[in-house]
Amino acid sequence: MARLSLDGVSFWYPGARDPALQGVSLTAEAGETIALIGTADAGCSTLLLVAAGLAPRVTGGRLDGAVTTEGVEGSDSVRALLLAAPWVQVSGMARTVRDEVAFGPANLGWPVTRIRASATRALEAVGVAHLADRDPLALSGGELQRVILAGLLAMEPDLLLLDEPTAELDAEGAAALWRGVQHLRGQGGSVLVATSALDAVPEVADRVVWLSSGRVRAAGAPRAVFEDEALWHEGPGGPAVTAAWRAAGVSRPWPLTLREAIGWN
Repeated sequence: MARLSLDGVSFWYPGARDPALQGVSLTAEAGETIALIGTADAGCSTLLLVAAGLAPRVTGGRLDGAVTTEGVEGSDSVRALLLAAPWVQVSGMARTVRDEVAFGPANLGWPVTRIRASATRALEAVGVAHLADRDPLALSGGELQRVILAGLLAMEPDLLLLDEPTAELDAEGAAALWRGVQHLRGQGGSVLVATSALDAVPEVADRVVWLSSGRVRAAGAPRAVFEDEALWHEGPGGPAVTAAWRAAGVSRPWPLTLREAIGWN
């Protein structure tokens, strides 16, 4: 599987005087999930576009620094990006969800048997196998978001990039989506997820990267980042249960999840 590295990356959108990213360096190891967090305009979405190879190739603009993928030949590396708005990623070429999920693998030139098997696994991984015969355009926003994710998982990407993936989802749908992410992680794929769903981060991420004004302010294990006082004063804060313990004046270590809080003493 692949290892993604950003070394001193800065990026300017077309016509912008100030960079959207400033000297960002990070490495995503195979099988690792990294959560990108920050307030509005922190640069999380831009980082995903850079990692996907879409900025500046599609967006335009200027990129300084190096973005490298190690561990696979460049032609065999698959990077998949899930945007917050699922309807902009529908192929428009499929009449059923099953065919929509198979669309990406088909474009990779795989044999039919591999396409079918991978699409079936992906549908099951995100809990939408029961929608296989539905028209993608007749789905709710949440259903479609999970279908689009299934289509990306079906391509067995080395790197999965997610931009606010649970924005359209209820609690059940969000849980199914995170299970799909764990499915890819179990296969050795790397995941970068920009999310404001901070309650989920300690459960799904190996590392957290806090971005502010395009720079990395802090990076490390979830507990190390969420116990950084600067994050609470200047950044997005953290999980609700952590916020409650912090507000109550309880000494560290604070619980990061409800499960930890229940077992806390």
